[in-house]
Amino acid sequence: MAKEKLIELRNIVKSYDGEVVVDHMNLYVRENEFITLVGPSGCGKTTTLRMIGGFEKPDEGEIIMNGKVVNDLPPHKRPINTVFQRYALFPHLNVYGNVAFGLNNRSYQELVDFYTSEVITEKIKVLYPNFNTTKEPSRRQIRKAINALIDDSVRNALKMVNLEGFEKRKVDSMSGGQMQRIAIARAIINRPKILLLDEPLAALDLKLRQNMQYELKEMQRKLGITFIFVTHDQEEALTMSDTVVVMSKGVIQQIGTPEDIYNEPKNSFVANFVGESNIIPGIYKKNKVVSFMGEDFECVDENFSEGEEVQVVIRPEDWDVVELSKAKLIGRVDASVFKGVHFEHCVIIQGKELIVHTYEYVKVGEQIGLNVDPYEIHLMKKEDTDAEEVLEEILNLEDGITKDE
Repeated sequence: MAKEKLIELRNIVKSYDGEVVVDHMNLYVRENEFITLVGPSGCGKTTTLRMIGGFEKPDEGEIIMNGKVVNDLPPHKRPINTVFQRYALFPHLNVYGNVAFGLNNRSYQELVDFYTSEVITEKIKVLYPNFNTTKEPSRRQIRKAINALIDDSVRNALKMVNLEGFEKRKVDSMSGGQMQRIAIARAIINRPKILLLDEPLAALDLKLRQNMQYELKEMQRKLGITFIFVTHDQEEALTMSDTVVVMSKGVIQQIGTPEDIYNEPKNSFVANFVGESNIIPGIYKKNKVVSFMGEDFECVDENFSEGEEVQVVIRPEDWDVVELSKAKLIGRVDASVFKGVHFEHCVIIQGKELIVHTYEYVKVGEQIGLNVDPYEIHLMKKEDTDAEEVLEEILNLEDGITKDE
């Protein structure tokens, strides 16, 4: 059974000072989905998140939630909570006060609706063992029950983020990872249908960031709510997501599962941005055969015409290093770096530089033999922009300072 659409963006356009940041975006998000917007700085991902959250209004198009257009709906009236990169915690409140803040600032009636009269009555029975169920509870009894329920909610939220026992701690005495957990607890206590996360792990060190990736994914699974995550970290996107949306210059380049994005990139930008890729010009021959670097290779792609120019994508880890006598391609190792798990070799073949990941060490200057299996070869339509220009674009965007960082 297909999950329902919670959010739909239709032809969304957003500009700043005449510069288009999001360009006619169409996207939908389903319930209980972990979807990640990924791309270099300036690609429009954070602006998109802010429009979903109600912090920015689109210049054109519609944002639809639960079947209703919400372009003019303010953030606090949307079924959404946001976790920001800089946490936005209140330094004058302790951990408990920060997590309880959203509930403590709701009106009496809003809290009654939030917890429901049935749950409140059950809590009153616990607090007042002699409570007569045939009578309506007093406002004072209801208020006391609500306070107890808020206390339960805070402690459950802290338990969810592994911060039990930290209720009285000052937030400025907590580590970066702990402050991130507090921000998440403050968001999930409100039971939002959708949680927006704007590069929430960017300020953490590598090991802690990796741990938080797994914790967030597990948390999303347990809570059963929709997470919309923004990051510029490709590995983070692949690790955590059900669906990945790759963006560049305000335009969606590809939408798919992490496996699809990595193994079947639609263009040079996606192939270069998500992981490393060797992109080699080739000619498609009939019967699932492609020719590149002077050799014919079997492949699995077939939606190409005979004699059509293509781009051949081979990931560095997909090369097979073989004896020279059994190799289809022979090159010379120009540079070699140990990456901890594997060696990364820069191999020169016919004047072209290829990246090869292998467990075997090959000395610089020595020859190396390469083969590649058919299912490790991915073909793309030839583009006007070559791979070197795409890579330069990515590097320039990462180095630049833009409105969408």
